[in-house]
Amino acid sequence: MKRFTLIMLFIIAVVSCSERDHSPEGTLKEFIDARVGKVVNRDFVLERVTGKMKENLEAMTDEDFAKFSDLRNTKRSSFKILSKSCQEEKCFLTYSLGYNTSDEFATEVKKIAEMTQVEGKWYIEDISNIKTYHESIKPINPLE
Repeated sequence: MKRFTLIMLFIIAVVSCSERDHSPEGTLKEFIDARVGKVVNRDFVLERVTGKMKENLEAMTDEDFAKFSDLRNTKRSSFKILSKSCQEEKCFLTYSLGYNTSDEFATEVKKIAEMTQVEGKWYIEDISNIKTYHESIKPINPLE
């Protein structure tokens, strides 16, 4: 009986650790992790967004979307949820994201993500910039 209980606890632990985080924070973090440092396709992004953001992305030309989706030259250095304000099917997450671009700039952005729950799943409806801070890693020569 003890073995059965231990085996069941082990299986539950493995399954719960391998499941995705379906919270608004988990959805946002997964989206950012999947994009930073990579190139994603339009279907990948459209499956995770809704509302105004989805409309804007669907209206983008292929050339504009290629620029939007290509983040190969970035490397994430930090991600932190600063505040959360939720109702039943809406959530507003204020977060900061730090990243480096090709060893030239260190950037930190502060944003608000509007999350919406549709049929039990969280989607990104809109992202608004609050502030952006760039710091040059190399000295900038204005004469070049």
